[in-house]
Amino acid sequence: MSLAFPLGLLALLGLALPLLVHLARREEQVPTMFAALRWLQARRKPQRRFRLEEFLLLALRLLLVAGLALLLASPFLRGATGAPAWVLVHPALDPAQVERNPETPAHWLAPGFPPLEGPAPATDVPVASLLRQADGELAAATALTVWLPARVTGFDRERPRLSRAVDWRVLPTPAAAAPEASNATPFALAIRHAPDRADQARWLRAAQKAWQVAAGADAPAGDAAIAGTPLPDKVQAVAWLAPGELPPELRAWIEAGGTALIAHDAIWPITGGGTATHDDTDWLTETRLGAGRVLQLHPPLYAEAFPALLEPDFPARLRARLEAAPPAPTLADVAAMAPRTGADGFEPAPRPLEPWLVAALLLLFALERWFAASPRRGAPA
Repeated sequence: MSLAFPLGLLALLGLALPLLVHLARREEQVPTMFAALRWLQARRKPQRRFRLEEFLLLALRLLLVAGLALLLASPFLRGATGAPAWVLVHPALDPAQVERNPETPAHWLAPGFPPLEGPAPATDVPVASLLRQADGELAAATALTVWLPARVTGFDRERPRLSRAVDWRVLPTPAAAAPEASNATPFALAIRHAPDRADQARWLRAAQKAWQVAAGADAPAGDAAIAGTPLPDKVQAVAWLAPGELPPELRAWIEAGGTALIAHDAIWPITGGGTATHDDTDWLTETRLGAGRVLQLHPPLYAEAFPALLEPDFPARLRARLEAAPPAPTLADVAAMAPRTGADGFEPAPRPLEPWLVAALLLLFALERWFAASPRRGAPA
């Protein structure tokens, strides 16, 4: 045990106060019947004796004062205590696959390290960061076992370095559940076209209708209007089928994070105002503009120039390109990412004793008050 404020022990000088309260001063006097002074014999003077009364109550009060002095000194314990072993399981694994001692504490490899008996957290976890956190929070003598699938995300570019050796267990990667078809969710596309290009816009309206049917009756209807019509509030992408330069409002909307599908003859600084990210020579080019995306069609939307319009999967292909797909996560080979040793050990956070000390002082105070109010108080000890 250590003290954060050792000067608080000066309060131990207060131990003198209960001693003074319980100190009784008595004189040895023997009563003598009155007689003539001439007949009195010379005796030694009465002696004073000091004694302490009510020893149990005094002991309680001394303990109270000593406890208060210790509380002022802020005691704490160094070193972490815990189970001799810990097991961490990646959320992508089935706990039934893990071979472990039932008495060994097991936790999910997830923020907060929830118990393995609870529901599985999300599988997208920062594995390397969580390993370093567990290594720092556990006692130096605690053995650590980690179970992971063969390929996961969440590692840094190099193997993690910990202060302890880790029992690294790798299991086959479980088969991922089939992703839900994207066409089963609503997708709002606003179509803005020149007056003479209504025939081209009908192909996009047909794609809108296909998305609406796939998403169900509650899906929003498509929005199509002449160029210059204000955009609706909730729109995920805009199709601009008009020649010439893009209007400033549309460019600002794209730069703020929107996605736009523009005509083959729409003019905008594709080489200077954006960064090419994909070139699909079949039918469109994708670029970045600010925080948004621009997809420019290569051919006009005529079946003669664009035969893919007649294919049954065209609505799904178009939507897949309009929806901003997140970058594919980098899967790491878990067997090759086994932690190395040699990192400096973390000093565990000190464990304060104030809560326990306050509880003990409250109990002592209750006992002291009970003894002080006892009717037997005042009787000679």
